[in-house]
Amino acid sequence: MLLNTSDILTAQLTAIQYPNITAETESGHQILIQTNQKQRKDPLFWESMRAILKAQLWIPVSKQWHQLVATDWLATMPVES
Repeated sequence: MLLNTSDILTAQLTAIQYPNITAETESGHQILIQTNQKQRKDPLFWESMRAILKAQLWIPVSKQWHQLVATDWLATMPVES
């Protein structure tokens, strides 16, 4: 199941300068991606961000808060038993 895409921006990372991550949306707007305390302390998070930047991948970002979307473009659904 896909997330409500009206709440999601598609962005491509343009620069990483700890603790800031900048990205460009599909419409060409520059945004600053907000990182939380856990992300700022996680070296694997920063390694992943550098790999995403290098690969020029598009990532989902919340429109309102400009934060990374934890579930990608997919929503979780409860499994019925």
